[in-house]
Amino acid sequence: MSPVLESAARNRVLKCLAHDALKPLLDGAEVMTLQRGRRLYRQDAPVQTVYFPLTGVVSVLVGTGEDAEVEMATVGNEGVVGIAALLGSPRALGKMLIQIPVEAIAAPAATVRHAIKKDDRCSILFDLYLYAFLRQVMQAGACNRLHSPEERCARWLLMTQDRAGKDEFSLTQDFLAEMMGTRRAAVNVALAQFRRAGAIDYVYRRIAIVDRKLLESFSCPCYGIIRKAHDAVKL
Repeated sequence: MSPVLESAARNRVLKCLAHDALKPLLDGAEVMTLQRGRRLYRQDAPVQTVYFPLTGVVSVLVGTGEDAEVEMATVGNEGVVGIAALLGSPRALGKMLIQIPVEAIAAPAATVRHAIKKDDRCSILFDLYLYAFLRQVMQAGACNRLHSPEERCARWLLMTQDRAGKDEFSLTQDFLAEMMGTRRAAVNVALAQFRRAGAIDYVYRRIAIVDRKLLESFSCPCYGIIRKAHDAVKL
């Protein structure tokens, strides 16, 4: 078995497919390592490559310009980066930025799109993932409007932990403020509150989730709603 097909089980979408469905889907694909800060697509730019993360986190940023953006979704090993290309749209839904270093299967978008059209199993699976992804985007939009910076920050940390698959990761307050579309001072207050309570440990450029249940108590209901959407479609 090729390294690409062996790695496919580490992505929750690809893991759902039988071997005979994976081969045409991943024809011409390769496993890549993508460093933090790398931009995969610009907003509305052509999507020629689809990424299936195996580790790490990708942020989906939407805005009115390079200096006015907010994170609307994240993608880890539960999903697909570049999903719009599989729906027949040639344009990226937003700017895709590596948040935590990613190992991913990179596949030609045209090849994946063709395989989906030819195999009902693939078509149904990607429709289910799209539902969960859109539910995340919609809930994030409501969360950004309705909930406090502390609640949103806790949600963001929990979702990042889920997708990163580890309790400790590299993070700066400036980066977190940018992702949340808020002031750095608000992020500083939230992280200090979580640390005093014993939910996290935070030192320069690194954060560790110490007590997940406690951190969940600081989060708004949006975290649970988004997670249930993915659990409902078995991804």
